[in-house]
Amino acid sequence: MRRRRNISSRFFIGIAVVVALCILSALYSGVTGNPSPVTKLAGMVVTPVQRLVTGVSGALGRGVSYFTDFDDLKAENEQLKKQIRDMEQTVRDAKLALEENDRLRQQAGQATRERELTELPAEVIARNPGDWATTLTLDKGSSHGVEVGDLVTTLDGMAGYVSSVAPNYCEVTSVIDIEMQCGALITRTRESAIAEGNYDLMAEGTLRLSYLTEDAQVIIGDTVETSGTGGVFPKGIMIGTVESVLPEDNGISYYAVIKPFVDVEAVSSVSIITDFTDTTTE
Repeated sequence: MRRRRNISSRFFIGIAVVVALCILSALYSGVTGNPSPVTKLAGMVVTPVQRLVTGVSGALGRGVSYFTDFDDLKAENEQLKKQIRDMEQTVRDAKLALEENDRLRQQAGQATRERELTELPAEVIARNPGDWATTLTLDKGSSHGVEVGDLVTTLDGMAGYVSSVAPNYCEVTSVIDIEMQCGALITRTRESAIAEGNYDLMAEGTLRLSYLTEDAQVIIGDTVETSGTGGVFPKGIMIGTVESVLPEDNGISYYAVIKPFVDVEAVSSVSIITDFTDTTTE
């Protein structure tokens, strides 16, 4: 009983001392404007603890971030693996479709087509998007076998054609330039037309598919490719996708707006087709 009373007395004495120190600390700070010795001492004691807590918290945060990033990278890796598998399957399906197409053409007695392209890789070193033209400059020229009229492509399709050549560089008229014009085919229906740049459409990054007849079967989503007419460009190079079909001002014929597969404002690596053969055999 006496021991419990002694403990209680010590407790209240301790509280009184703490309160007194707080009051004295406040008075000292108020009079001098500086932190009191008690505050400094408390800071010296608390600071290492704060550093320890901060360090542990940071380590835990980095640990959680590591595992979170690891999970994100793992998920992204799995997604990329799936995309690769899908692309490999697409290539296999395309190969089977080509083999079947050749077999059916042979059974039907139709000629088979053979095409060989000689391609030169090049890099875009400058671009000049202007009001009347969109020109790309490539790091290959006549010393590399490049000639005016060579078609420039990417894996996606037509980027343009070589319009001028110097020994170590060349300039390319892009697929949306108003000077661009080439024979075109609608992939689905095999209807012929002319793909050409247009001033009003160039700012939108699109071009025209002109001279469509009134009974043309072109629809939104159709793909358009080079026809090879005149032998200037190889046949079957993809140009773009039909975005809309509109009547000409004369009301007789129609034209389509094509969104090219190649974004000329973003392309950096291309191939120059310096030579090609496109023949059919019986």
